[in-house]
Amino acid sequence: MRRAVAAGAAWSSAEVHNAYHPYLAAVWAYRAAGRAELAGGSLSPADFGWSAWDGRERRSLCRQPSPGA
Repeated sequence: MRRAVAAGAAWSSAEVHNAYHPYLAAVWAYRAAGRAELAGGSLSPADFGWSAWDGRERRSLCRQPSPGA
């Protein structure tokens, strides 16, 4: 994510898009691990009504059909 932004990629670019989801999944996994360790209760994507931590189902760009599809 940092490399894509540092290279000047736009938020809506494929470079940022492809880096965003692994980054978001890692952030949420880190938060869930910290919560499990410190607070004794863990979270899952289902707690938020999501199917995964990576955010694909919540980002409109991901829900758009690919060109030529």
